[in-house]
Amino acid sequence: MTSETTATDARETLSEKAEQQGWARTQRERVDIYSRGIYQVHAIWRDSTALNGGAHYEDGILLAYTTELAKTASWLAR
Repeated sequence: MTSETTATDARETLSEKAEQQGWARTQRERVDIYSRGIYQVHAIWRDSTALNGGAHYEDGILLAYTTELAKTASWLAR
């Protein structure tokens, strides 16, 4: 697998991993909203290969924001 293929699959890969952890996904153009109970994680994409940012919410309150894909993925791994 080339790095280009890996980058192209970043959005779909994150979605698949989140689904395995029980997160429900809603897509709105460049934003994926993952929900599970009172928690939400928003992944904001520049395109399907690059994350612009991620936000972690608990009961509608913003807990954290990041521009790192790995950090966003770690929230969904919990």
